[in-house]
Amino acid sequence: MPVRAFLMLICLCGALGILPRTALSQSGSPHTVPIIDQSSIGDGIELIDHALILRDPGGALDLDRALASPDWQWLDADKRNAGITDDRFWVRFRLRNDTGIAREMVASYDIANLMDFTAYVRAPDGSVTRTDLDPAMPYDQRALASPLPAVSILVPPGGERDVTVAFGNAFPVPMNTDLDLWTAAGFARHTLLTTTFIVFLVGCLGTAAAFWLLYGAFMRQGRMVVYALYMTGLVALFLTFTGVGEQILFPSTLWLRALGFHWVMFCVGAACLEFARRHLDVARLHPGHDRFMRLAAAFSLCMAVVAFPSRYPEIEAPLTFVAMSGFPLYVTWRSWIAWRRDGISYAGWMVVGWGGVTVSSVMGVFGSVIDLSFVTFSQADFLRVVLASTVVESLLLSASLGQWLRGQEVRRIAAETAASRDALTGLLNRRGFDANVLHLKQMGLWPGRLWLALIDLDQFKDINDTFSHAAGDAVLTHFATMLRHEFRANDLTARFGGEEFILLFEAESEEVARAVVDRVRRRFADTPTRYEGSMIGHTLSAGLVRIADGEDQQEATLIALADAALYAAKKAGRNTVRAASDLAEGHDPDRSHPGKVVGLSSLTETATAQR
Repeated sequence: MPVRAFLMLICLCGALGILPRTALSQSGSPHTVPIIDQSSIGDGIELIDHALILRDPGGALDLDRALASPDWQWLDADKRNAGITDDRFWVRFRLRNDTGIAREMVASYDIANLMDFTAYVRAPDGSVTRTDLDPAMPYDQRALASPLPAVSILVPPGGERDVTVAFGNAFPVPMNTDLDLWTAAGFARHTLLTTTFIVFLVGCLGTAAAFWLLYGAFMRQGRMVVYALYMTGLVALFLTFTGVGEQILFPSTLWLRALGFHWVMFCVGAACLEFARRHLDVARLHPGHDRFMRLAAAFSLCMAVVAFPSRYPEIEAPLTFVAMSGFPLYVTWRSWIAWRRDGISYAGWMVVGWGGVTVSSVMGVFGSVIDLSFVTFSQADFLRVVLASTVVESLLLSASLGQWLRGQEVRRIAAETAASRDALTGLLNRRGFDANVLHLKQMGLWPGRLWLALIDLDQFKDINDTFSHAAGDAVLTHFATMLRHEFRANDLTARFGGEEFILLFEAESEEVARAVVDRVRRRFADTPTRYEGSMIGHTLSAGLVRIADGEDQQEATLIALADAALYAAKKAGRNTVRAASDLAEGHDPDRSHPGKVVGLSSLTETATAQR
């Protein structure tokens, strides 16, 4: 029973036209043409295990000699990929229309840039219809509106047609032998999906390229501009290599298609190296590799210039194979070094992105030499993976640029913070104080309920002379720490230079403001500074003024009022607080001590400059 069932299965498969290889070999003739019933095709099928194949080294055979050749073999999965070659291939099968109506079928090859694609359709009466697809033919003049090499085959109801397709390239390229067979409607959908896929990828890359180009141009960042040029090159490569660009944008432009795509690949390689060189800071960290990357990028650009006007594909193709696989591999290695050894954190994104491109590119170039029955990917499938991986790579490289930008912003903020802070005490300096005052004015919080206090540490020169300048620095640091504990985060505490400090804070009344400053005075007097086993006693004097009391409410005027009040505190014996309101109406500004006149003049000049 098992043997009988097996024989019945063989007969059934033969009737359906999908006889497997083992059954065909039992027929005793390797030239038995496989029959494909049109009802079994559906929308489309691969011709793997449905056709015969003949390899024609050098493309020396014509149709009659090819059909008479004893070297025909079954087209099975291990012949899907043919390696890097310029051989011509012949694929033969028979179409049988087992439906009641005339059926149009389409045989196609899945890579657009094919220089030789010819179909021979033999009718039962022996007549042969030959269709040559000229790769230079404008798309708007082709019988089938598709960027792919394809031929239409019409089979009458109940009829048969022997179909032989010859295809190849004039110079060695990665080749696969997997033709596809479609219904007319199925091929139209396949063309639409292929075009949509390419347009989607191009749209992603084009959008990212436009963003980084504009951003880099406005920010004057060369690495962003180079990255945008790299992605623009990928867009041009996608459109030319797949044929979608000429099909959609320039269907009648012969000279554009005649340029080919190798020159674009050289440009992409140069941009790839230049972006990696800039982004990974190779010039500073690895001068030797910097020179190599510069030379390699220059060589790629020179090849692009040569390949643009004059096409020598037999020379350009091997070089682009090396660039397509070698450059991503090299950049992945350098990204790994930058990430793990040089400590450049954003290079990790490049390792993942370029690593994926490297793997897919190597498979795109050398995947055609894989001759394994369990590998179902053809050369065209590998190339689709390359296209998709470059889009993923563009997202990862954009993430790398984004992380770099964030690092630049963090460093900028840190630098601005350092520039607005006093190095010794950590309080605001004059620049930081003026910037914060300007912000308060812009926010509409000036004058509000703000009070300004000007503080001077009493007899600070005596502390320096008695204990040393290092001891004086310890006193200043001690006082700054006290101010940070006494005032809120939104209050302004600044060192104006030497032993002089300024405070800006909110208070409901003068009584409250005076109590705040007096609390600081008492605490400073009650907590001496410990320095090298010595206890350094100290006091301070302060002048207080309400911001709203200034005639023009400008910093220079207010600081002058607070300075006058501070001088009054000094005159009263130090270690006290005086407000501007304590001063008599007839206060003589000439009684201000000389040192304070210089300080006030300096502050006035600073405030004027800020305005």
